[in-house]
Amino acid sequence: MTLNERLREMKALSRGKLPAETQQIMADALQAVESTGQHQRALKAGDRAPGFTLEDHSGRLWSSLELLRQGPLVVNFYRGSW
Repeated sequence: MTLNERLREMKALSRGKLPAETQQIMADALQAVESTGQHQRALKAGDRAPGFTLEDHSGRLWSSLELLRQGPLVVNFYRGSW
């Protein structure tokens, strides 16, 4: 089983555990994003991300291009507060 297949399976299993109201909120949010066309502009597997600079939790700026000179780079985005 590929990673994508496993993730799809996990997504389907977790959705069945959510209340109908929560599932509807998620579906509405997805529809709102899709209606903007935003998802079509997103990077796809194998695409090269443009260079960027981001601030960490302590206010320090990090350049992706500088970090890539040191080796592979993994970026993890956290969405606001949970």
